[in-house]
Amino acid sequence: MIDIGANLTNSVFTDDLGEVLNRAKREGVQHIVVTGTNIQESQYAIALATKHGAYLSATVGIHPHNADDVKSDWLDTLEELTSSPHVVAVGEMGLDFCRNYSGRDAQRQVFEAQLDLAARVELPVFVHDRDTDGEVLAVLRRYAPTKCVVHCFTGNSDELDGFIEEDFYIGVTGWICDERRGEGLRRLVDRIPIDRLLVETDAPYLLSRTMSKVLGTRRNEPAYLKFVIAELARFRRCPESVIRDASVENACRFFDIELPV
Repeated sequence: MIDIGANLTNSVFTDDLGEVLNRAKREGVQHIVVTGTNIQESQYAIALATKHGAYLSATVGIHPHNADDVKSDWLDTLEELTSSPHVVAVGEMGLDFCRNYSGRDAQRQVFEAQLDLAARVELPVFVHDRDTDGEVLAVLRRYAPTKCVVHCFTGNSDELDGFIEEDFYIGVTGWICDERRGEGLRRLVDRIPIDRLLVETDAPYLLSRTMSKVLGTRRNEPAYLKFVIAELARFRRCPESVIRDASVENACRFFDIELPV
């Protein structure tokens, strides 16, 4: 299993990150991509990947929530960070019109600047899309990134069709494990081409209510990726091994990850 999106830079992991990684390894997680959401967190993601060698990779980017807070030299700094050998994608980038923690114009400017950057440095893009009524898809169609994953997909049927038409990858999280919010996703997951399916926890977020009762915690972590795979297998009506094997192969191809033999 490969967790393609975990926010291990979050402060909730400060005291026990080593234990978190050990639990992930024991549960069969072979690699984790640590997501960057602003300059500081991107730097920290690289530091973690450097410290933990082949087990972690990093993305570097500005989340739409943070678009209002960028400094004048943010893009130059981000470009410098992409030179690290541990960086496998630019992002988390995109648009979020649900929370609107940053102004929409700022979100658009920061998103498009990162798409330009990814093209220049020839890295995949790691994209956030929430409640944008197709705007993220329209922007991506204009920029036509060579490799794109729509992380934590929670959209509707038309949005999924559009992303699939562009040959983008789709990341599925524990949203599918939530019987309240995940019903729509459960109906759609069998339409994701198996060679474009990726799995992620978005830790420490998106631990579903039902899982929290079983596990006795609200904090998500990479060790719980197995629950996402189990639900995907259930709603795609296939063995869990099919999801595990395909998602590992897809993640290695998308991020250019080489797993230890």
